[in-house]
Formats: sequence, structure tokens, C-alpha cells
Amino acid sequence: MGQVALGLRSLGVRIVVFIIMAALLAWALGGTLWPWPVSAIQRPVINAGGTQWGWLVTVDPSSLEVFYDLAKRDDDGWEVIEGLGPFPAVLPLVSGTGNEPEGVLFHVSVRGPSDQPRVLAIGINGIVESAESVPAAK
Repeated sequence: MGQVALGLRSLGVRIVVFIIMAALLAWALGGTLWPWPVSAIQRPVINAGGTQWGWLVTVDPSSLEVFYDLAKRDDDGWEVIEGLGPFPAVLPLVSGTGNEPEGVLFHVSVRGPSDQPRVLAIGINGIVESAESVPAAK
């Protein structure tokens, strides 16, 4: 019975050492054994209503998908605006022209899950109105 216990202990030590060495190799090569989504703010950001706005781009390495959420900068960093993402595709943000309706800071062009282009009017707290679908460019 002592030989079996020593064998199992040896096997357990070898498995732990293998996992540690694999994790160190992955780290040294710039990767990870367990990938997680990575997010960053896409440039350029715009200033509207006294606040900076930008697209928070999230890349999921396991599914190789990219998603965009509209975010605004506050004292603590970037805050995702509820209901404004994730979108599979967006156009870069453009500052408002100055002749937007009351309460509208700027417009964004997005593609929803149905792949239909839309233009959304954005106010200081999120969507003010959802404009009609935009005909697809040919």
C-alpha cells in the first residue's frame, strides 16, 4: 500500500509542476492559459455636453468577436451607458453639428444584432430617440 501512495503522490506533484510550467510558458510568450475579454477605448473620443464620449471596444479571444459599447468619462474612468451596446459594428464618433434638437448632444451610427444600420440620438444620459433605419449603402 505504501508504494501506491508514493506513486499517487509523485503523479500529483508532476501534474502540479506541469500546470505551473505551462502557465509560466504561456505568460512568457505573452498569452494566458485562460483567455478573458480585453477592453479599450477606441480613439478618437469626442467632447459633447461637457463630457468625453468614446466607444469601449471589447475583444473576446475565445470566440474572436468584437463588440462596441458607448461610454462616457467620469471622475472614476469610463462608464458604459446602459442600453447603448453591445453592437457588433459602429461608425467612429463625430461631434454634433450644433443644430441638434433639444436634449440631443450627437448622433451615432450602429449596426444592431439584426445587421440593420441605425442612427441613435444621444443625450447626456443615453438614448434620446432612435432614428429610423438607414438604407444600406450600395
